[in-house]
Amino acid sequence: MERTDDPTSVLEYVILYGSLRRNAKGSLLRSKTGKEETRLIKGYSEQEMTRIALGTHLGDVSDEVSEKYRRAISFALQNGIGTIDGAINYRGMRSEKDEGIAIGELIKEGKIRREDVFITSKAGLLFGDITEKTNPRMYLEKKLKPCGITEEDFSEYDGLLQTLNPEFYEIALEKSLENLGLETIDVHYIHIPEITRAQVSEAEFYDRMEKLLAWYEKKVKEGRIRHYGIALEYMGKEPEDPKWHFELEEIKKRAEIVGCGQSHLKYVIFEYNKICPYPQQVLSQTVNGRKVTLAQACRLLGFETVGSMPFAMGDALEQYSVKELLEFALAGVDHVIVGSKSVEHVRELLPYLKRSF
Repeated sequence: MERTDDPTSVLEYVILYGSLRRNAKGSLLRSKTGKEETRLIKGYSEQEMTRIALGTHLGDVSDEVSEKYRRAISFALQNGIGTIDGAINYRGMRSEKDEGIAIGELIKEGKIRREDVFITSKAGLLFGDITEKTNPRMYLEKKLKPCGITEEDFSEYDGLLQTLNPEFYEIALEKSLENLGLETIDVHYIHIPEITRAQVSEAEFYDRMEKLLAWYEKKVKEGRIRHYGIALEYMGKEPEDPKWHFELEEIKKRAEIVGCGQSHLKYVIFEYNKICPYPQQVLSQTVNGRKVTLAQACRLLGFETVGSMPFAMGDALEQYSVKELLEFALAGVDHVIVGSKSVEHVRELLPYLKRSF
């Protein structure tokens, strides 16, 4: 049910994104290209994140895969899996666009309400729009540099380029809202911040994060997002490597400062499965002077935990059944993201929605 995407499909293209004008109420008007006014669906979820979320990171960028995703998303939302997890870089932005089409059609047909759907996205990695066939150099030169964003804002690891520059997140968030056709995203994540952490000192990392957290609190006030979170990659699966390390307690402290004691930082994603059980085993964090695991730190700090890759990109299925892997993941975290573009695979998940583990 899971496999890795080729990261080059993410980095091969970058968006061609026109600046947007806004009216006094913040409604999206039209781009400089003169396109028709984009109508966004108002509102936000009145539900909590469901125990299982449907992930949209798998597959190539073909029309065939997009059609499968639309069917899977539609089926999930009508059968109890009310959370769809995405990111602007998934499948060259096609996944978000597929989400937007599926959600828009269901709402138009009266089959669901916006209040019933919990939508998440992520930003931080350099992304592209494969449907526009634009390349990274064009984007950097024509769109990022005029906004003060240059190559120096990005840190690179294993083919991924990551930044903590709030100006980049502004562009990414607005494009995600346009892709999804929504006025508000329920949760927006900082995607793989460890890449930047590995390139700067811990003190510099916290200072950069504080500026980004302040931007997030501003977006909450503007009604563009409801909550935000951190989507970890390396700190969960390589907890003893110091280059990735930062303390969630310090991030929580900075978030409370910029949020005036009412931070909207609420969720932390990390890989969790039988092959990667480290977030529940390795004492990698410190909270109130005590060494704890990553999962324990989240709970002590009031963050909800979201486990990704319960099947370890398919590797764990060689040793364990789907039932064993889902039960293991659900017993260790608050929510689990399962990536699939198959209606039949989504159907297999339904019995686990309300079980206690």
